[in-house]
Amino acid sequence: MTEVIAEQVCNGCEKSVPQIKKRYMGKKYCPTCYVRIFKKYLCLSCGSFARLPKNDDQAICNECIKKQPCIRCNLTNKPIGKLTEYGVVCNSCSVYFRAIERCERCDTPSQKLTRISRFKDDLRVCPKCATRDYETCPACHKYRLLESDENGAKICNKCNTNENKPCLSCNTMIAAGCGDLCDDCYWRGNLWKKYNQNINLFESSFLKKQYENYTHWLADQVGAKKAALYLNKHTHFFIRTEMLWGDSLPDVDQLLQLLRTSGLRKFGLVMQWLDEIHEIRVISANKKDCSENDQSRALIESLPQSSLAFDIVSVYKQKLDEKIRQGKTSTRSVRLAIKPAVALMLLIDQKEQRLPDLKLIKAYLTEHSGQAAALTGFINFLNDQYDTNIDYISIKKSNFIKDVGKKKLENELIEMMHSDQRVDVLTWVKKGLQFFHGMSYQQIWGIKAEMVAEVQDGYHILYDNQHYWLPKNIDPFFKENE
Repeated sequence: MTEVIAEQVCNGCEKSVPQIKKRYMGKKYCPTCYVRIFKKYLCLSCGSFARLPKNDDQAICNECIKKQPCIRCNLTNKPIGKLTEYGVVCNSCSVYFRAIERCERCDTPSQKLTRISRFKDDLRVCPKCATRDYETCPACHKYRLLESDENGAKICNKCNTNENKPCLSCNTMIAAGCGDLCDDCYWRGNLWKKYNQNINLFESSFLKKQYENYTHWLADQVGAKKAALYLNKHTHFFIRTEMLWGDSLPDVDQLLQLLRTSGLRKFGLVMQWLDEIHEIRVISANKKDCSENDQSRALIESLPQSSLAFDIVSVYKQKLDEKIRQGKTSTRSVRLAIKPAVALMLLIDQKEQRLPDLKLIKAYLTEHSGQAAALTGFINFLNDQYDTNIDYISIKKSNFIKDVGKKKLENELIEMMHSDQRVDVLTWVKKGLQFFHGMSYQQIWGIKAEMVAEVQDGYHILYDNQHYWLPKNIDPFFKENE
């Protein structure tokens, strides 16, 4: 049948034509080009005569094309939605081959624009706008258009017009708007369907048995629905550790070495199963050491790999690791020592390939005065191993670090005074005690809200049987409430 379309371009003659006679492999042909290009030939598939393009030796007739599987979902015997140059697309998948257009209501790009007659606005809208008046049905829990039942309650049309029906699996009565199974039977079936797909990933019969045991345990632990949603994610644990599951369970050290602390944290339920069923428990201290080591490694790897800075900090890390083996330090202390070392080396232009000097260290401490103690070990290392001769002791004994820290505190207090937002009183008090009364960073952590009393001219603080006074933070908030 000839399709009348307003001025479309024919792919045969490349002219604008009012009529399209034939659509073939995503292309359009006018009546003239159809007669010129499509001739009667034997179809290579069924052997029947059909009009086929004369320049395509592999062309087959329309009936054979319709029998081909959809190029997107690979299903056959479905209504044809589109014939593309790559093959058949079924009606369900054809929306994904449409041009992306903007919703005429919310302006969101979409391939699924449609007109909804009940809105009476004749707008082509996206799926979200098309269902903007939908609600969750209280009976079947489906997101649908609701209507009032005889009692005035809002319910979907299926649940309103049909009686409850039995679940095909357990015969429990369910709402008419539900599927054929109740929620519990559906999710249980979904869980074991995923299990049957995933079990083929493993070769070891021992691992397959343990995976089955875990699936049963998970369903009992969190229910069939959550188990079905979690299973594929947890399957990655067994995939990643498959080499460890020979004829016995892997031990704690093997799991920690392979997955690291972050991996064990990711698979918390699997680790709970190993603990409860197989008494395989990772000691908290071991996890902390592993995490600290990983953080130290990540800090070092933030440096350019082929640089002097990377080589220096790597050697420094080796010396610290030797101290760990001797029991002279901890993994946390190593990580705290590596952090300022890396930060200092990042200040150097990596193209210069030079060592830190006193000027660079002062520049670093100006911004990070609190790292002075943590940097000591790295400076001593540079002096011993690379003959840098940095007089770091004189810096620490001078007032440089103290003055830098006080200047930083002063800037923070000034910023709080000029802030447009209300400043927390306890924060103001802690920083004020450091600046005005010389309290150390460790001391101010002992300051609690109940120790602070507001008086007419400021704040009164009672700490360690000592009385302190601070002025109020004069900011816009206080001015408005005076």
